Amino acid sequence: MSDFILGNEKIRHHLRESIIKRSISHAYILAGDKGIGKSKIAREFAMELICEKNTGCGECPACRQFLADAYPDFFYMDAEGKESIGIDRIRENIVNDVSIRPYHGRVKIYVIDEADKMTVGAQNALLKTIEEPPEYVVILLLVRNMSLLLETIRSRCIKLLLSAVSNDRIKRWLVEKGTSEDLATVVASYSNGAPGIAKAMAESEDFAGMYNQNVEFLKKISEASINDILLFIEELKKRTGGFKDFINFLRLWYRDICILKLTKKIDNLVFIREESIILRLSREYTLKKINSIIDLIDETETRLNSNVSGDTVMELLFIGLRK
Repeated sequence: MSDFILGNEKIRHHLRESIIKRSISHAYILAGDKGIGKSKIAREFAMELICEKNTGCGECPACRQFLADAYPDFFYMDAEGKESIGIDRIRENIVNDVSIRPYHGRVKIYVIDEADKMTVGAQNALLKTIEEPPEYVVILLLVRNMSLLLETIRSRCIKLLLSAVSNDRIKRWLVEKGTSEDLATVVASYSNGAPGIAKAMAESEDFAGMYNQNVEFLKKISEASINDILLFIEELKKRTGGFKDFINFLRLWYRDICILKLTKKIDNLVFIREESIILRLSREYTLKKINSIIDLIDETETRLNSNVSGDTVMELLFIGLRK
């Protein structure tokens, strides 16, 4: 199972050592960005806990049940696409269940993904279980923003902060899985160190379409009419990542132009397949112009994070890029 997890070896080793040394905590918080591997690491730890060899061998009856999603003492829940996890779900699935001893083996494991979406009432309902858990219970809370958990919960859990994986490592991993090197370069840079996000992008036809639309628009940005800009803004609004994903794309695009302007080398370009366009733009733009554009991108991101109209902010950005 560990073959499918990229990065965060120290945390995985820490969890494995806690099993060997019999120093397992009753509650953990795994914190990190989406796609970084929280759920996979939680499942890996759970399988090692229930494994008859304590290694997650994948072959013993307990492991085979677990891999078939049929192990009776493992429970996983998330927000199910909703904005919050309410008190009723926590009571029904955890609080009222923990008193029942494991059906098989020594431990009963509860994983709450998106635990930072629990309401205050849900967290308070869970708190007593975390404070006074049965000896056989292990609870794993997976979060993106740990500060949204009550301090009373945070203080009673072992906190494990997952780190972003380097772009180079994600790129090599994707290439090994069959992704072309140029696409792997873009996807790795775009994923913010999250292997799960990178893998999904590399396999997504939507990402390829988005990539091509972005490049085509940026190639002609200096000639874009107001109507072209408004149509592209409407296109961005239809995408899952919306304006913020495009800002990340834009920052990488102008980073490449700046690198080529300064170094005249293509070795470190993200958009290597667009080398000819990047080269042309690096010759057309002065360094002062490139820096002013990067400042404009940063200002746009700040405005998008405030209450200013996104459409207006993006329109001003594109008009600024057009000059």
